[in-house]
Amino acid sequence: MGMQKVKYNWIGLLAMLVGIFACFLFVLPAALSGNLLFASNVITQQPAQVTIYYDGDSYTYEPGDPQYDALVSAANETLANETGFWEGFGWSEERFTQARAEGIAVEFLYAQPVKIPGRRVDIADPTRLFFPLEVFGHTGEMVFRGGHLEYWGLPIRVDTLDRMRAAVEQIVHG
Repeated sequence: MGMQKVKYNWIGLLAMLVGIFACFLFVLPAALSGNLLFASNVITQQPAQVTIYYDGDSYTYEPGDPQYDALVSAANETLANETGFWEGFGWSEERFTQARAEGIAVEFLYAQPVKIPGRRVDIADPTRLFFPLEVFGHTGEMVFRGGHLEYWGLPIRVDTLDRMRAAVEQIVHG
């Protein structure tokens, strides 16, 4: 009797290695962040209320309003293009009050903490977002995150706020 040739299942081994790699790349970070869609640009929660502040006037929209959908869509596209954190301090409550009264900004209020997609494991679960579009003395493309009572430091940097600016201009002047 001769020696038997041993066959290896190379395709099965390769499939198993790809599966393990996928777990480390997607499943483990998704589990750690509590957001199974962290690698996508999908925000599953909808804000309870969206308010535009435009040079001293305010316009509030809720689900069902046609303007609401345009603002939520623009915000989701903006947040999908985050580029990290702004390495500076946040604003004081007085600064937010001034931005609401004198500038152009949009504020999102959520009933439950929202999972924001990103390239990091977790960037916190805010219940409110503030998009400063044109605020005196402010430069930078960023979105402030906050809890029920206050905004936090380290706002999210985004590639541009132009999507939000265009949506606001269309709603206010459209």
